[in-house]
Amino acid sequence: MVRVKERVVEIPSGNNRLHAVYHDGGADAEWGMVFCDPFAEEKKCAHRVLVETARTLAVARLSCLRFDYRGCGDSAGRFEDYGPTEWVEDILAAARYMRQQPGIRTVGALGLRLGATMAMQASELHNIFDFALLWEPVVNGQHYLKLNLRRSLMKAMLTDGDEFAGDEVRKQHDRAEVVDFDGYQVTQATREQIGEIDLLQDQTQFAGPALILNLSSRDQVTNEYRELAEEMANAEAVGIVQEPFWNRIGLVSSESVVEATALWLAELQGQTPAGAVTPSRDKQQ
Repeated sequence: MVRVKERVVEIPSGNNRLHAVYHDGGADAEWGMVFCDPFAEEKKCAHRVLVETARTLAVARLSCLRFDYRGCGDSAGRFEDYGPTEWVEDILAAARYMRQQPGIRTVGALGLRLGATMAMQASELHNIFDFALLWEPVVNGQHYLKLNLRRSLMKAMLTDGDEFAGDEVRKQHDRAEVVDFDGYQVTQATREQIGEIDLLQDQTQFAGPALILNLSSRDQVTNEYRELAEEMANAEAVGIVQEPFWNRIGLVSSESVVEATALWLAELQGQTPAGAVTPSRDKQQ
């Protein structure tokens, strides 16, 4: 297998610096991709798949940038001190860094779950991405929070051996300033920001080419993702048979989602010569 050059870099964001890894697509690479990680435990579970994807795309001459949000991974700060507002700023900082790399003229986002959602939020603030790959994006924040709470309830009942533990955790969740989601201390402010997410109601204005991948046990697209694609100017939603690697421990084959991603990008690059997409400019504030 061809090995690509990888280097650790630091990216300024706010008052801190982001830890990042740059996967170099080579001297003639004109396209770049910013990876937007999912939330909390999902980031840890998905790490291997995202690394393999970045390396696969770099071999295909597409430079990739993976980074840790502030308070996450190897970046500075405590997890509980940050939330979606700051992480969207981190995405923007990473995108600007990618645009500054020699030869890079077209920059896109690859986001998973909440990372895909925040990539779209970043695009609403500043037109900084020319295209987007959205893997199983979080469309409704309230529903996403309920799923995370359910996991906390199950953990409480298994740990405490108390059939009433779930009710107690639910009460604590409603009133607590900080709630534990699989070892991550999630503040009330973060939960509120996530809970306000509704991509269908907000009607994202992203105008570039976009691929929404619905990853499940069937190669069908949910109504939610179909509606999201229809609301976007130039998007398609595709169903891929893929085990949800973002909530699994251990090795999970990601061949199907990586292949679908690489094929779409190859077609996009073939249709749009590198550099033909005019680098977006920040909207006037």
